[in-house]
Amino acid sequence: MLQDLRFALRTLSKRPGFTIGIVLTLALGIGANTAIFSVVDAVLLRPLPFPDPGRLVLVRDDMTGRQASNVGMSVDELRDFQERSGVFDQISAVWPVDANLTGSDRPERIELLAVSTNYFSMLGATPQLGRVLGPEDRADGFAESVVISDGLWRRLFAADPNVLGRKVRADNDMYTVVGVMPPSFRHPGRTLRNDVDMWGTAGFTANPFPPPARLRRMLPGAIARIKPDLTVERAQIKLDAFVAALRAEFPNDYPAAAGWAVKLLPVHETLVSSVRTTLVLLLAAVGLVLVIGCVNIANLLLARSSARQREMAIRLAIGAGRARLLRQLLTESLVLAALGGVLALLLHAWVMKLLLGFIPADIPRLHSVGFNGGVLLFATGISLLTGFIFGAVPAWQASRPDIVVSVKEGAPGAGGGARHHRFRNALVIVEVALCLVLMIGGGLLVRSFNRILDVRTGFDASQVLLARIWLPVPNNPELDPYRPLEKRVEFVKDVLRRVRALPGVQFAAMSGANGVPLGGPQNPGAFTIEGQASAENDPPRARASSVSPDYFRTMRTPVLKGREFTASDDRSAPPVAIVNEAMAAKFWPQVDPIGRRIKFGGPASTSAWMTVVGVVGNIKTESIDRPDQPHMYTCILQGAGYSMAVLLRTEVDPASLTQALRQEVQAVDPELPVFGEQTMEAVVAASLAERRFAVQAVSLFGLLALLLAGIGIYGVMAYAVSQRTREIGIRIALGASHGAILRWVLSQGLRLTLAGVAAGLIGAFALTRLLRNMLFGVAPTDPATYGVLAAVLAAVALVACYIPARRATRVDALRATVQ
Repeated sequence: MLQDLRFALRTLSKRPGFTIGIVLTLALGIGANTAIFSVVDAVLLRPLPFPDPGRLVLVRDDMTGRQASNVGMSVDELRDFQERSGVFDQISAVWPVDANLTGSDRPERIELLAVSTNYFSMLGATPQLGRVLGPEDRADGFAESVVISDGLWRRLFAADPNVLGRKVRADNDMYTVVGVMPPSFRHPGRTLRNDVDMWGTAGFTANPFPPPARLRRMLPGAIARIKPDLTVERAQIKLDAFVAALRAEFPNDYPAAAGWAVKLLPVHETLVSSVRTTLVLLLAAVGLVLVIGCVNIANLLLARSSARQREMAIRLAIGAGRARLLRQLLTESLVLAALGGVLALLLHAWVMKLLLGFIPADIPRLHSVGFNGGVLLFATGISLLTGFIFGAVPAWQASRPDIVVSVKEGAPGAGGGARHHRFRNALVIVEVALCLVLMIGGGLLVRSFNRILDVRTGFDASQVLLARIWLPVPNNPELDPYRPLEKRVEFVKDVLRRVRALPGVQFAAMSGANGVPLGGPQNPGAFTIEGQASAENDPPRARASSVSPDYFRTMRTPVLKGREFTASDDRSAPPVAIVNEAMAAKFWPQVDPIGRRIKFGGPASTSAWMTVVGVVGNIKTESIDRPDQPHMYTCILQGAGYSMAVLLRTEVDPASLTQALRQEVQAVDPELPVFGEQTMEAVVAASLAERRFAVQAVSLFGLLALLLAGIGIYGVMAYAVSQRTREIGIRIALGASHGAILRWVLSQGLRLTLAGVAAGLIGAFALTRLLRNMLFGVAPTDPATYGVLAAVLAAVALVACYIPARRATRVDALRATVQ
């Protein structure tokens, strides 16, 4: 082995250009694969950093009869699941909320996670300072003790080790810091927008929570650890039986028409499910690029082996075995691969920095991406595998020369015979086919992305600034300055009056948190239409948002019928509503909805009737690629909540008004933080970030594959011309024209290309169906995409063939025939 290794290094050093070119090609391919694998490993493959993470599940309530998912659960249900179901070791409520942190130099918005007292013990988590929440913190409402994140500890307390026992004020309530979590700890689930800053615990049965009842689904959800003797599948079966028993026990609370069901979702799978397809697609795409690169290198080695046939023949003639030659040649290939792998590892940190700046920041678990033993093992394995892939066929061919012919013909470059040509041609066909598959996959994603960009969002995102506000909710309602609805409405009026006066503001509006377009999933709420019969347990449903006058003017959403809200639509005026086009078409298909009355809740609801005064265009509320859903708007001056957003349409750069907007809001209430400032164009871009990343990455890999395929075709044709120089010279001497020589050489290259294109079309037809869930408005077998990209690849191949074909027409017949 050492002898083979020394000889391989000596042989490769004699041709530094050849060696460096292959090593750089491999370093690029292996480095890109290792970088993508680092992300896949951290996000998809590595288990969550908790004891026995496979037993952690999210508990989700659905109402299948109402087509509503994740509707939340009641405190009574949570207690029943823990004490009576026999499914869970422990279960904890999970409620992420905004909170205002005050008492420091400037108010700050933080994300607080309200949990049960067993949350940390269920996860098996330990703090870096102090203790976690436990049974001693049990309370009917919120307990005084809180645990803070490492980030908040450093940001608020400058990493002071004496932080334990310090007081913090959140939503005007004082809490005591009892622990600090380590930097590596993250809540194993989706949060509102950022990482959790503070964990508090509550019993959810006293202020600020309403009295518990089965019908009051105020808890957004729960996380649980199933019993050790149960798999997730068996736990689901057992829970289904328990849920059926509860439906029978409380038929009025769980009517059959509602279709109440409880799902157990593995925590890790739920966390990463939205990005799994994208990351697997990228790993497959970059793997194809490496395979195409390997095919090119294999062709280079085949060409090189032709020049070494005399060497191989002499070795065999003096007694070397074919296995010995095969081992020697494979050693050379593995040395090349090892050098490429080492260079890839040296560049890993730089490649990862570049990649992480390219990946959308909201992909879960990105914080754990890094270099570890698994990544090193992958890089080592892929380097060895790559060396074997591109070295096996050339080594096998080179170790089996015809001894008599090779020694007799002797000269390097005498050619490898028909066998070599067949293998090289087959490799080119494979390369073209793989390239076309990758190009078509990227082309479908590009067309799909363009179709999404063509979708009407229902609003004009240009020149609009968005900022968010959270009014504090103290634990004691008597201390809540915004508890009276009139106070919240007055706050809205004061803020609007101030921000409208800012220089450069054309229109200003406010809405509830769910009135921000593309704000994410919203469960539709029940409502009743006057004069239309509906079942008490199955009323019509629509999404709802509260917005101020000028909201639709600010967003440039057209009012199709009726009118927009006005300043007179306040608490003293009759309640009014505006519906979107989808709602009008669904619930009033044959009549004009203007003047119709609706109210929140079922027929027995005591909510006030609202008169429909307008119909507006559909606004994309969840994502651009989702169908338009029924949506109703109420006037925020008649009912404002605690979570709000300010929207400004400006005549100047929207970002330039960020500080002025914050000052005007805090002039109304100095204790209110303004957060989430961004332009609506940034909101739209963020909603498309994951798709854009997949499109850009796969398209980049497709272009790289096209370049490699062009180089591969050029290499094969150039080698074929060099090997057949004498034949070309004879053809010219016998009277063949330059045009005939050109057509003859081009026809050989194009035959290989067409064979590869045909194989690629078949492969793409079979494989691109896997992209179905990532496509929008484009079929996986879109003929235009297939046809255009096949033509592009054929054109590139034609150019790659033309250069050596043109060279063939310039062969000197006299010199070629006397060689």
